[in-house]
Parts: sequence; C-alpha cells; structure tokens
Amino acid sequence: MRKLFTTTMLFIILITSAYADITWTGDARVRPRLDIIDLGSYGNQTDNIYYFYRARLNMKADIGDGYFFKTTLSYNGAANFAKFGTGTTPVSSVSLASAGRSPLSFMEVYFGQQNQTFGWAAGIIPVPHNPLYDMHFYPGKMANIPWLLYNNASAPGFDFNYSLAGGKFDLKMLVDNNDGVTVSIDGDVIDELTTTDQYSLDASYSVALGGIKVTPQFLMTIADEGDPAPMTYGAGLALPKVAGFGVSAYFGMTSQNADDTDAYTGWITRAKLVGQLGPGSLTAWYDIAAYTPDDDSLEPTNTSFMWISYTYTLYKSDKGAVTLAPTYRLYTQKTEGSLDYARTNIELTTQITFK
Repeated sequence: MRKLFTTTMLFIILITSAYADITWTGDARVRPRLDIIDLGSYGNQTDNIYYFYRARLNMKADIGDGYFFKTTLSYNGAANFAKFGTGTTPVSSVSLASAGRSPLSFMEVYFGQQNQTFGWAAGIIPVPHNPLYDMHFYPGKMANIPWLLYNNASAPGFDFNYSLAGGKFDLKMLVDNNDGVTVSIDGDVIDELTTTDQYSLDASYSVALGGIKVTPQFLMTIADEGDPAPMTYGAGLALPKVAGFGVSAYFGMTSQNADDTDAYTGWITRAKLVGQLGPGSLTAWYDIAAYTPDDDSLEPTNTSFMWISYTYTLYKSDKGAVTLAPTYRLYTQKTEGSLDYARTNIELTTQITFK
C-alpha cells in the first residue's frame, strides 16, 4: 500500500506540472565513512568503514500572486542518509542484505503565500538548522547537530514572517506532540487522565546593522504537566567577509524547570568560517556546549563538535554540478566520573545536483 500511495502521488505531481508553474530540483550523494569511537578510560576503541547514500527530489509549484506549494521527497533517516545494505527487502527471509532499500517519505510538504512584505506557510515546514534548535530540542546531545540529524531540519507547524523596520520578523508554531486528549464523563473533565498537545513557539528577527547581520531568537515549549518545557534564547551574528571568508557565530542559553521533570540549564556557542580556498571552498565550525542538571548529585556534561570540509567542483553546468567534499568531524562528550566519549568521522561526500 505504501508503494502504491507513493507511486500515485508521484503520478499526480507529474500530471499537475502541465497546469501549474512547476520547478524540479534535487541532489544525490554517496558517502564512504571511517567511523572511530573511543570510550576512553570507560571502554574500548572501535573503528568501522561503511557507506551512505542519499537522494532528494524537490518540487515547487507557483499558482500566482505569491501562492505556492513545496515538497521534498527523500528517506526519513538521519540527514536523509541511508546505509548500504539496510532497509526493506523483497523477501526478508531470503533476500541478501544488498537488496535492502530505504523507503520514500514526504520530508517537507507545505503551502502558503510569500510577497515582499509578508508570508505564511503551513504543513511540514522547513526549520533551518542552527545551534539553538539543537540545544532546545535535544539538550542531551546539543553539540552533535541533532536538529539536522534527528529532525531533518523540519517539523509540522505554521510559519509567519513580516518585513519590519528594515529587517524580517519570523514566528513559527511547531506541533511537537499531537496526542492530547480530554477525557470526560457526563461533561465533567477527568483531570488525571486528560493530556494536552505540546507546542513550541519560535520567534526571531534578522536585521543588518552596519554590515553585521544580527538574528536574536527565542524558543518556548508549552507542554503537559510532568513533561519538559524548556525556554531558550540567543543570537546569531554574521560578520562582513574578511579576505574572502565569511565569519559567523552563535550563542545561546536554555533552562528547563517544569514541575515533576528533570530540571537543567545549558549553553552553546559556535564559531564558523566559510570561504574560497584555492580551487575549492572551505567550511569549518566549532561548537562548545554544557548541560548542567539541577540535581547537585549529578555532574555536568560537556560536549564539543568540530567540522572541517573542503568542497571541490568536479563539473558544473547550467543544469547542475558534481562535487567532492572530504570531511573531518570530531564529537566529544564528557561527564566527570562516568563518560569520556569521542567519535571521529572521516568521510568523502560525492554529490550531484540538478535543476
């Protein structure tokens, strides 16, 4: 049934392209990885070589006066990647692992309107990754780009933006949990059985001040009793280019102290550098974060993440490009007396983009 549904939806999308202004883009990647995990004095070191693949197909339909529909089709895995030899097989009891294929999902599917002054969107909307989302939604792994890996930088909800005082104000309401229910007998609500949906509000304002782009941001979760309801605030800075390199930074803080939950505080900071270097482009950033439980008997957890990649364009035309990107990643997570974790990834990302 899932295959039939996906095939039917693709057929409908292709048919409608004859009647609306349809734009197709996409990309595909193959990524070999050397994965080294070191547990320090609390365990062993392991290393493994494996291979990822990813494909994404993007469609945008414009019907006039700023009204649009957008969707992205891909695999709902970490950052849309799947491992070679995993996924569903034709006959699970007989097929080889090499017959495994990743299923297809609507990673983003939303519609709305956008003009020069304001815009809105509803559905599974894009929520572009930054460290504040990492810290707010995944405090235990905040320096390991979890919003990108585990949420694919998207979420169900609603988005509104408005141009204001030379900048752009953006407000999102994300639906984190849609399972709330009210239980009642003869019109009387049974409080101990009643639950509420969970939402997160995300407000930001981007403005250029003397060549520096500043983006303060605030996130707040509204949750049921006994569930975590963090509050996060911070800002991003994008500085003018220096010697052809763009420099940016983020800093944020979070706290969570809802009743009957594990209270904590935390902070995260990022410094990032992007620019041309020789025949290719260099991207590098470094995150440092800390998670501190409110319980004095528990030790803080300190995490860090380093990313260095160099992208070389092997071929480029009006229809797309082929690139190679060797990448080095290092993630560390340390808790005094219990954890000394380090994970190193050495990768080569090969990519084709088309339009």
